Amino acid sequence: MMMTEKIEQVLQKSAKKNKTLQFAMHLPESGTRYSFSSTKPDQRFHSASVGKLMTGTLTFMAIEQGKLSLDAKVAGILKKGMLDKLFVFENVDYQGEVMIRHLLGHTSGVNDYFGSKAFDGSSFTEDMIRNPDTFWTPNTMLDYTREKQKALSRPGEKFFYSDTGYVLLGLIIEEVFKMPFYQALETYFFEPAGMKHTHLCFYSEGFDQKALGPTYINGVDVHLFRSLSADFSGGGLSTTTEDLLKFLDALQNGKFISQSSLDRAAGFTHRYRQGLHYGLGMMQIHFEEFFFMLKNLPRVQGHLGVTGVHAWYDPKSKGMFVLNVGNTKDMASSFRLLIKILQIVYRG
Repeated sequence: MMMTEKIEQVLQKSAKKNKTLQFAMHLPESGTRYSFSSTKPDQRFHSASVGKLMTGTLTFMAIEQGKLSLDAKVAGILKKGMLDKLFVFENVDYQGEVMIRHLLGHTSGVNDYFGSKAFDGSSFTEDMIRNPDTFWTPNTMLDYTREKQKALSRPGEKFFYSDTGYVLLGLIIEEVFKMPFYQALETYFFEPAGMKHTHLCFYSEGFDQKALGPTYINGVDVHLFRSLSADFSGGGLSTTTEDLLKFLDALQNGKFISQSSLDRAAGFTHRYRQGLHYGLGMMQIHFEEFFFMLKNLPRVQGHLGVTGVHAWYDPKSKGMFVLNVGNTKDMASSFRLLIKILQIVYRG
């Protein structure tokens, strides 16, 4: 049986258990391209935090163009007041010490509006589901952390994954490129890479919310909620598996940033959680940390999204893999599926 036939069998079986399932891969060494969708071909879906890979790449692009540096102080770039109350740790305000590298690598000390509890014990995702008509702007997302959460460390002292930090990066990108964030994405990525089906949700002109696939957060399908706007530069894209393959292809082949910038992004110095390591805007999977028998699988790098969205490439073979299950509750099963597919590819 051919490799793609084996993968097809695995996906068909998984599709019966998942609300939605999209997968695509490109293996340049063998010239293999394959895609699958349990809904329609070219199904659009919400990227979740996979979009951080683009925010990080835009940041490195700005660095290469001399508009930024990794050690640039954020306070000197953003408007006055933008950082107020975000970086107060043990009654000391550290906003003047926060650098670009801290935001990129989640070491700024800022809390996370999306994943952390508020002072009263409530969570942002509960708020999103309870108030589906709320439109979240970058400023109101920052205000959530400003008013309802506290900083977790001094800048540079602790790794803590933060969507709030990535909203700040999006606003920094707007300042240095002197254009809206969605326009920077279109100008530097979507148009050059031919990503015709990718848009920044609620901002890009071609965004069609009704075209999104199911997006389950805590068991509720939020793909038609206005509150899905709560992402922006933390990963709020409408995209397809094929478009994400185009992005990964251009990224690893030096079409967006140089190899030296890519190497800096891929310095995986922090452990996000078991098996997942974080660099500067990029993750790497260490499969052997899940189970020692998986040590022969490659250390793929790219990014992961909370609804089970995966975008990974293998720097050695240049193979690329994109997967979406569109459900926060199916994260573990999405990893099991990815592992099965990679075992077929790398044994074959």
